[in-house]
Amino acid sequence: MRLSRMINVVGAHAEGEPNDVITGGVIDVPGKTMFEKARWLETKGDDLRAFLLHEPRGKVTLCTNLVLPSSHPDAQMGYVIIEPTSYPPMSGTNTICTVTVLLETGIIPMQEPVTNLTLEAPAG
Repeated sequence: MRLSRMINVVGAHAEGEPNDVITGGVIDVPGKTMFEKARWLETKGDDLRAFLLHEPRGKVTLCTNLVLPSSHPDAQMGYVIIEPTSYPPMSGTNTICTVTVLLETGIIPMQEPVTNLTLEAPAG
């Protein structure tokens, strides 16, 4: 079997809702802001949503978060929320899962006694 696409995904959950966080394997998406990147995915790159959230990899209750470099000067990272039927601008559960994965995997290092982290979401 030959692999034509490899995407790094970390599974997480918050408040009983399963989420996947894409940490690698997807190049940066065109757009200056996370909102523009989400709109680009929705109109020109929706095959990624279908690939990740339709069977056999996905299911109706699963959401995915795509971690991308942020263009906002105050944000360490950005993310686009991908749900089975849409690209919402904000979600508390998706934010919790994304932050947890970024910190627990060491993508963004934790600092004692408090780690300050700012993410850019499509809503701003």
